[in-house]
Amino acid sequence: MSTNRVLALLELLQARPGLTGAELAERLEVDVRSVRRYVRRLEDLGIPVEAERGRYGGYRLMPGYRLPPLMLTGDEATAVVLGLLAGRRAGLTVGEGAAESALAKIQRVLPDALRDRVGASRTWSA
Repeated sequence: MSTNRVLALLELLQARPGLTGAELAERLEVDVRSVRRYVRRLEDLGIPVEAERGRYGGYRLMPGYRLPPLMLTGDEATAVVLGLLAGRRAGLTVGEGAAESALAKIQRVLPDALRDRVGASRTWSA
């Protein structure tokens, strides 16, 4: 079983809840049976996936489920940081210290080269 495809399925379910097995199979370039195996794997990992049968059925994450940590590419992480910095600079707030907390969390998990790149962006916008 491909871990990459299981993670890709999770990403699809987060982005587009309600996709059918056939739609997921097409996007993952596997058959519908493989999609069912990947869903079972997510459930084994404690990620509750709802499957609704019928014409309008599809797969989705259970409502209220707290999503696992995000997996961002370097460019995506930079975009998030730039968005947080732009929002802070424009005076937009979500909650006291939320942007700073999010920035700190992102920077803690970045590889050194990317941390330097994001740090330069942060300094530039200050």
